[in-house]
Amino acid sequence: MKPTRILSLTALVLFAGFIWLRDTRWMQSASDTLPVLAALPLYLWLAWPVKLRAHPGLRMRWTVPCAGLAALAGVLFDCTAPMAAAWCLFLYAWLDTFAENFSRRLLLLPFLAFPWIANDAQALGWWFRFSGAGVAGELFSLLGFHVQREGTFLVVQGLPLAVDAACSGLNVLQAMWIAGFIVVYVKVPSGPRFWIALAVLGPLAWVANSIRIISLGVIALSFGADFAMGWFHQWGGWLVLCVMFGLCQWVFGLLAPPAKIAA
Repeated sequence: MKPTRILSLTALVLFAGFIWLRDTRWMQSASDTLPVLAALPLYLWLAWPVKLRAHPGLRMRWTVPCAGLAALAGVLFDCTAPMAAAWCLFLYAWLDTFAENFSRRLLLLPFLAFPWIANDAQALGWWFRFSGAGVAGELFSLLGFHVQREGTFLVVQGLPLAVDAACSGLNVLQAMWIAGFIVVYVKVPSGPRFWIALAVLGPLAWVANSIRIISLGVIALSFGADFAMGWFHQWGGWLVLCVMFGLCQWVFGLLAPPAKIAA
């Protein structure tokens, strides 16, 4: 069975490469791309070690046909999300065949290793930009600044602030979900609390991205637009990841069961 195991792993690697390279629009910058590519190594780190079964055999036989249908749907409709789901189902089938024990809930992490948000969810990016610009405008107005807003374009005290596509945070959003998922997996046990924590990831990512937009506005008003649109704008995604990680640590700490006090 060893050649079968190696060949199937090779097929998984090739399929992953196909998904990543079929549409490279998501590879805008290293600061956005590297966190997404880090999801699979993080999965391997959290899943290791994997104990191989003495007598391999597929137990959940529905996984392979479902994965094939999802992959076909992704190709026919030119969508990354079904292909990412297909890859995870093929991985599930591989683990179910060859592994002695593995975490099923951890299989959600590889789904975030593929750029389905950046490639398939452009409307989500526009909503992040529009709502983030609205929150930023309201905040600056409450602080006493003169604000004019038209869609995702703000003028604060005469300073133009365009919340353009680079601020939609699509790759950053996916990276935030990766960071948040790892915190959920480590801090929240299986059960209803785990799924509640996953549902909270989206709102927390929106809060973190809005903080990013507001921070860019504060920096531009304090040090000028050139400074804000330079290094700080390029690497602001990493700052958002730190904010997301801190928010997740706090929120999911509340969802974690209380520690038992030894007698």
